[in-house]
Amino acid sequence: MIRPYAPRMAHKLRADNVRPYKSREGIYTMNDFLSRLEQWHQEGEYQKIIDCLEDLRSTQTLDYNLTCQLARAYNNIADPDQEGCQSQLKKAEELLRSVEVEGTDDPLWHYRLGYSLFYQDREKEALPCFQKALELDPEDEDTRFFIQECETYIVARECNPEMYTEEDWKAVEAHLERYFGPCDNVFHEIVSPDIHVDIYIMKPIPERNYYVLSTFGMGAHRMNVPEELAEKKLERAEIIVTLPPDWKVGRDEEEWYWPIRWLKILARLPIQEGGWLGWGHTIANPDDAPFADNTRLCGLVLTEPQGFDRDAVCCPLPGGDEVNFYQMIPLTFEEMQFKLYHSAQELLERFAPDQLRVVDIRRESVCGDLPQKRFAIPREELKQVYEGEGPQGCIATDRIVVDGAPVGYCWREEPDPGDEAWDSGWRFTAGDESGAYMDDPDRSGIYALNTICNYDPDVIPLLDSETGTAWSRGEDGVFRPELYEEE
Repeated sequence: MIRPYAPRMAHKLRADNVRPYKSREGIYTMNDFLSRLEQWHQEGEYQKIIDCLEDLRSTQTLDYNLTCQLARAYNNIADPDQEGCQSQLKKAEELLRSVEVEGTDDPLWHYRLGYSLFYQDREKEALPCFQKALELDPEDEDTRFFIQECETYIVARECNPEMYTEEDWKAVEAHLERYFGPCDNVFHEIVSPDIHVDIYIMKPIPERNYYVLSTFGMGAHRMNVPEELAEKKLERAEIIVTLPPDWKVGRDEEEWYWPIRWLKILARLPIQEGGWLGWGHTIANPDDAPFADNTRLCGLVLTEPQGFDRDAVCCPLPGGDEVNFYQMIPLTFEEMQFKLYHSAQELLERFAPDQLRVVDIRRESVCGDLPQKRFAIPREELKQVYEGEGPQGCIATDRIVVDGAPVGYCWREEPDPGDEAWDSGWRFTAGDESGAYMDDPDRSGIYALNTICNYDPDVIPLLDSETGTAWSRGEDGVFRPELYEEE
């Protein structure tokens, strides 16, 4: 399990006496010697500290203070990515336990032992060490950090997520490296309640001057694909997104983080909704709001990987299954609406190849030539008034969102195959639309349920109704059930 960045132990050395220390370089007072050790510590020269104190330990017994400094150096030099890490942490633990009696009331002793245990993946043993350290030094923020990390990892270990077998894992990892480039970094997931989803980062290279980010672990779950598609082996998937070379990958501000957030959302959507994701599927940001303040992009469509080898689309697994790779293409509101009433293929044909290859947060909509709607409530004025479970998409006519008319008639139908991930099945009308009005695709659109609830909060109590139900508002303003007739 990969650990997060941990603050190095920069606590000051204690100089309780001034007895002389003799080294190969000369004789120093203990204060001078401790100052030398502290300088090496600040410079990250942990091996020099280890060599010096191990040399001294070969001729005499180290006191409590120096034993703790040697343990600290072993802790700090231990690199989880390097061989020998565990033996160094174990050495630190042994040194600290050798002076356990003297360390009873020392918060640094408890902190350093907790640190060693934590990085040995022994969080349950580390937690009481950090808790004691905090009791002795309530102001230490590093200790609070590790208490939270221990609690998080303890919870994570109690989860039993779906994961690739070792053979499948190796096959998918090899596929990623072969077609998308060598992985330079991994954003590891800590708590995995259902599937374990990491994000693999492939940095720009000369022949591909952009980042590739990919989910890794989504494909361990077999999605609920419609029976008519069972022979196409679409049950397993991973999703990539491509970002420009100046993208600040790893930053947590939303303007940089939203692609990673949406990779994680999409990875779990089939589990949460009991459906599936595949080519041409679209997903909207809640209330069609932009992903960040610096872009108009507010929705996504899944396509085959753009600009890669054709074989990048599918990764065969040793047991005969296949993992399908899709690319996440961000869309504007107008593009999302166009796709709803036409098709994903017709929408994608409006793009130039370069527009699909890499995310461009400033690009113009490819549907900008279509008539623009002037909404009765500007999107930036929408409030969070409804937080339901399940898919949040719905369809409403312009009589509601443009003219501002109240909902007069609504019903809930079964979503079309492939739309289960986003479509709640709810349809909202003012009730006075003509047949010609309803047949015109430009007279309605796809919206979040919360958006319609902003226009007419009276529909909120109806939203838990099952599919196959309909409601009509009477002259008294009260909704009453209607006989639902499927078209």
